[in-house]
Amino acid sequence: MAPRSAAPFAFCAALLAWPVSTLHAQSLYQQRIEVSSGIEHDANPALTSVSKGGVTRLRVSPSYSLLRRDGPDDLSLKLGATLEQSSNTALSRNRRDGTALGEWQHASERTLYVLRAGVEQSALRDALLQETGQLSTTDGTRTTRRADATAVHQLDDIHMLSGSLSARWDRYTSRAAPDGRQYGLNAEFSRAIGPGKDVYLSGSLSSFASDPLAPGTSGSLNTLMRGLSIGNRYAAPDDPWSWDVRVGASRLSGATGGTQATAVGLLGYKAPRWSAAVSIARQPVPDSLRGTFSPSQQVRVTLDYALTEFTRVALDASYNRTRNTQVDTSRELGLRVSTELSPAWSMALQVRRIRVNHDAIALPTRAGSTVTGLVFTYLNPDF
Repeated sequence: MAPRSAAPFAFCAALLAWPVSTLHAQSLYQQRIEVSSGIEHDANPALTSVSKGGVTRLRVSPSYSLLRRDGPDDLSLKLGATLEQSSNTALSRNRRDGTALGEWQHASERTLYVLRAGVEQSALRDALLQETGQLSTTDGTRTTRRADATAVHQLDDIHMLSGSLSARWDRYTSRAAPDGRQYGLNAEFSRAIGPGKDVYLSGSLSSFASDPLAPGTSGSLNTLMRGLSIGNRYAAPDDPWSWDVRVGASRLSGATGGTQATAVGLLGYKAPRWSAAVSIARQPVPDSLRGTFSPSQQVRVTLDYALTEFTRVALDASYNRTRNTQVDTSRELGLRVSTELSPAWSMALQVRRIRVNHDAIALPTRAGSTVTGLVFTYLNPDF
C-alpha cells in the first residue's frame, strides 16, 4: 500500500523538478500559491443522537498550482495538503491529508483530448455526507486514486461526439467501508439547435467492484450499471440564464438490481451583483458503505450576493437521500460571509447546520450538528 500511495506524489514531484529559473524566464508558466488557515467548532462531530460534546479544530490548507501553456498543449499540476489539529481526538482525529493532481490537454482543429490523474485524501465523515448523505460512525480517511481520459470531436458545424474512460480506486483506513474500484465508459452525441443550445443523447456503462470487509466473507464483488438518457442544455455568453436537463433510465445488475427512471436538472442565473443555481438529481450513485450502486435523490440550491465591492454573502442548502438496505438522509444549510482585506488576503465566516437521519431497523439515528468557522486565506496568483 505504501509504495502505491506515494507514486502519484513522486510523479508530480518529478514534473515539478524542472529548472526553477525557467519558470520566471518564460511566460509559458503560471504559478499560484494559496494558504487557508482557520478555526472551527463542531457542536456534534460524531453526529450521534446523544451528543458527546463539541470539538474545536485548527486547520491549515496550503496548495501550489502550476500551469504550462505551449501552443495546443496545456499541462497543469496541483499539490496540496490539509493539516488539522483536534481538541478531542476521540471525537475527531488529527488529520494529515494530501492531494496531488495532474491534467494534460491537447487541442487540434476539431478535437480536444484531456488526460487526468491524481490522488486525494479526505475525511470519511465529510465525503459520505456530501456524496450520499450517509453517516459514518468511524472518523477514518479515504484515499482516492483516479485516472480518466476524454476526447471531444467536432463532426461538423452542428454535430459533436465525445467519449470518456475513467477508473477510480478507494481505500479506507477503517473498516467502516469496503475498499472498492469503479470503472466507467461514457459516450455522447449532440446536435446544436440554436446559439448556445443543443440536444444530446448519452450512454454510460459503469462497474463497481468491492472487497469484502472481513476475510472469508463475500461482498458485492461486481455490480454493473447501464444507462441511457436524452437531454437539452443551453449556455450563451450574453444570456444570464443557463440550464442542463436530461431524463432516461438506468439498469443495475445483481439481486437488488432492476430498471429505474433517472432525471438530472441544473438551472442557473447570473446578474451583475448576484447569482443563483438549482440542481436536482434522481439516479443511482456509488454507495461506498455497501460496495455497490444505490438509488439517490439530491437537491441543492446556492445563492451568492455582493453586498459591496469587497464583501459577499453566500447561502447553500442541500438535501441528500440514499436508499438501499436502509434509508440515509442528510439536510445541510450553510451561510458564508467573505470579505477582501487586501489584494492578497481575505477573511470568511461560515456557519453550517447539518441534520442526518439513518433509518436502520436495528439502530435508527436522528441527529444534528452546527459547525462554525473563521478562515483566513492568502492568495498569490504570480508566485
